[in-house]
Amino acid sequence: MGPIISSIAGIGIVMGVGWLLRRFGALGDEGVRALTSVVYWAASPALLFHAVSEADMATVVGAPLAVAAICGIGSALVFSLISVPALRPSRGDLVLGAMSASLNNAAYIGIPIAVYVLGDASRVVPVIVFQLGFFTPMFFVLADLAGSGRKPTLRGVLATVYSNPMVIAAALGFACSAVKAPIPEAIATTASMLGQAAPPLILIAFGASLIGSGAPLVTANAAAVALASTCKLAVQPLIALGAGFLIGLRGPELMTVTVMAGMPTAQNAFIAATRTRTGERIAQGAVIITTLAALPLTILTAWLFTLTGSI
Repeated sequence: MGPIISSIAGIGIVMGVGWLLRRFGALGDEGVRALTSVVYWAASPALLFHAVSEADMATVVGAPLAVAAICGIGSALVFSLISVPALRPSRGDLVLGAMSASLNNAAYIGIPIAVYVLGDASRVVPVIVFQLGFFTPMFFVLADLAGSGRKPTLRGVLATVYSNPMVIAAALGFACSAVKAPIPEAIATTASMLGQAAPPLILIAFGASLIGSGAPLVTANAAAVALASTCKLAVQPLIALGAGFLIGLRGPELMTVTVMAGMPTAQNAFIAATRTRTGERIAQGAVIITTLAALPLTILTAWLFTLTGSI
């Protein structure tokens, strides 16, 4: 468990660097927004293209991918069905709440957990492919539409989709993987370099945003933060457990999809919220709470599977 704890501690430290930069005036409001723009337009698309283009589609299309889709969509729907009548959120809060309730931090926390808890880094690939290849671009599009305040039209939605850098990166990555086209070394190296910049830039921007934010639950959006966090930490893993069992997964394979569903809210929810200036407190609160709870939840899940003799 040591490497997992070190990984999560490292995430906290990088967030702390962002907080210090903001606290001592080295990074202001415009600086934070500039960082999120770099992540949105360059670093995250590069990371997405690199991950998807190198994925073996034969290994990710199957039961684990189906479970990743079912539990992700299911968790977002549960949040929406509860929050609309109970909380009456704005369109932006609804989109960012559903995003925070379902989008996994599979790349940054999922990989070390896949390696050190599940014993195989490839266990996280189906989640990354679904989340980065479909779910993340979809939510970025919805956040753009919600943040603009315009009534969605078919033409507007299509324009937003085709101009979204995450969608473009995902499409190019899937195309390269499907046809097994060799990627020029210069392009592959550039995508890898830019992609590696995404995690620390996201974390620094997130840490900087904590200045003046207060505790995540002591806000006007406390109920939405609590609901999104509960959906992410409890509802999504339970849906994954049930869906995986019904599909036919057992033992370590069933534990794998359950653990992966319990990953914390991805920082991309915060990036989408900051960029569109909507649902920021919900995304911020959910990321903090779920990130702090991720390791205990993983340990609990593994312990329960061991206790029941499932592994």
